[in-house]
Amino acid sequence: MTTVASAQTLTDELAKRTGVSPEQVTALLANCDANRNSMKLCAWRDELAAERTLSRLIDEKRAASPKCGAVLEQKVAAWQRRRDETCRQSAQRQWTDGSMQSAALAMCTTDRTKQMMQTLSSNSCP
Repeated sequence: MTTVASAQTLTDELAKRTGVSPEQVTALLANCDANRNSMKLCAWRDELAAERTLSRLIDEKRAASPKCGAVLEQKVAAWQRRRDETCRQSAQRQWTDGSMQSAALAMCTTDRTKQMMQTLSSNSCP
């Protein structure tokens, strides 16, 4: 998948999730620091992109070794539950019920997902 196609798919997915038109999503993503909506969409875009990259990495590992892929899938699923809970608690502490809580949650999960991708990339099989 090309970068342009990937960006378009992310834009379409964000539009579907938010109820905002793809054109509006593209405009909001053009300047992530413009306002809260832009910041949130950029955080969600980065989270979605990281999740997709992690999924592709797992698929590659599974293709190379089905046994490894099955074990990896279980370990990553457990890790994702821990990551989600840890990030939810962190965002709650930072923002209580503030308008940027969802962005903080997305940024946390993105960072943790990137860390997991590095770990998986450097290991042959868990």
